[in-house]
Amino acid sequence: MDTTSYKQTSFGLFVPSHIADQLQHLDMTTCTLYESHLRNVGKAESTVEKYGRFIRHFVLFLGDHCLSVSYVRAWLEKLKKTRHINTVNNAVSALNGFFKWLDRADCTVSFFPSQEPQYREDRRNLEKAEFDRMLTVADERMRTLLLTFFGTGIRVSELKFFTVESVRAGKIVVENKGKTRMVFLDPETKAHLIGYCERKKITGGVIFRNRSGGALSRSFIWRALKALARKAHVELSKVFPHNLRHLFAVERYKAEKDLDGLRLDMGHSLISTTQRYLKETAEKHYERVMKRGALTEGQKKNPTIAAG
Repeated sequence: MDTTSYKQTSFGLFVPSHIADQLQHLDMTTCTLYESHLRNVGKAESTVEKYGRFIRHFVLFLGDHCLSVSYVRAWLEKLKKTRHINTVNNAVSALNGFFKWLDRADCTVSFFPSQEPQYREDRRNLEKAEFDRMLTVADERMRTLLLTFFGTGIRVSELKFFTVESVRAGKIVVENKGKTRMVFLDPETKAHLIGYCERKKITGGVIFRNRSGGALSRSFIWRALKALARKAHVELSKVFPHNLRHLFAVERYKAEKDLDGLRLDMGHSLISTTQRYLKETAEKHYERVMKRGALTEGQKKNPTIAAG
């Protein structure tokens, strides 16, 4: 008895499944359907956008070729030449889920070995002075937006929950990544937001809105921040929404030295996640070591310092 399973190909013929799999082509319609699937299973919009971006880039790379694991590996190797290994592994995660949905587990690949970086990248380290420079050249909406990120440490996807009603109450219920948390406003941030609403005559609903009244999109905010960085003469690599979250973490920890409190502010389940935001750059660590050496030399020259 023939137990071979058959599939219908895109050109209408029924062929054995193992052959049909080798003849599968991908297009943007398939990508759109998968993005809809991710939304239906409750994935955050930011995750859908990120995974969709990786998958669409792969489909463009694949072109008219049939899907196979060799093309998957070739694209990932190409990606490795220009992207950080963590970004490449994000792409692996996106593609593996996509291939399982397509019933093409034969195209899934393993994650690349990676090591947690010891330092924060200098080129992405936004200083408070640079942030202040951006504030001075920002218009009223962007200034209020910057102060909101700096005062709360929220993710850009959480901004849509900032309504006039929730800000007046001083606490915002945020739903993100399948979790619900409370964001509390300090008096200064609350005053900034209420003042902005009063001046702009925003009496209810989402505060940061587009012309049609909906919440500002992630892409709009990203572009607006880049434009502001150019105007303030701040390196573009340092200015993007999530880096404002990093700046919040660093400055809040400097002021309070309360790691668990910072964990709650940022909505993390684990302190180890929060600690990643507090990494020093190699340059700052070097400066600290040099100061330590200068102090030791001073103690040698003046023993009373060490004795004290």
